[in-house]
Amino acid sequence: MNTTLSPITVPATSRRRYLGGMAALNLPSPAGTGDWHMEQTFFRQREKRSRSFISGVGCPTDTTAILGDAGVYDCTATLDELGIPHESTLAYAASHARACADLVLAAVMRGDQPDFVTLDDWMPRDGDKQQVFDLLAKALGHLTAEQKDKVLRWQSKNAIRPPGTRPTSG
Repeated sequence: MNTTLSPITVPATSRRRYLGGMAALNLPSPAGTGDWHMEQTFFRQREKRSRSFISGVGCPTDTTAILGDAGVYDCTATLDELGIPHESTLAYAASHARACADLVLAAVMRGDQPDFVTLDDWMPRDGDKQQVFDLLAKALGHLTAEQKDKVLRWQSKNAIRPPGTRPTSG
């Protein structure tokens, strides 16, 4: 990471309004999940951030009515360690599983396909993927039939596969 760049300041967060989407996926995880574009996400000044940079109540990406604060954690120590300032005393982020689930759910609730979310890119182990599927399972009863179908089709494309098999393109 280039420490000569000036970090952005993370807006105020809470358990119901948190770092989400790719921002959350770019925070280091002890599990080894996620993406690793820290500099691009937190140290490159931009006029506009992605719609899910801050997710939750009052944001374009808001699944709190469905998932509550499941998978949202206090990331204050991580941000402090990385030298990323934050407006609120405590800072919160989606776990990598919650960030993926939010991206999928937000896409289908907008009427879009969630195909841009590819679990193999961020979740190296079956157990990691299962955490995403567990969150999505909680959401299915809150979705329309069309939205549910999109989630289930996405899930089949990102399914946990037996060892030695490869995903099929589709």
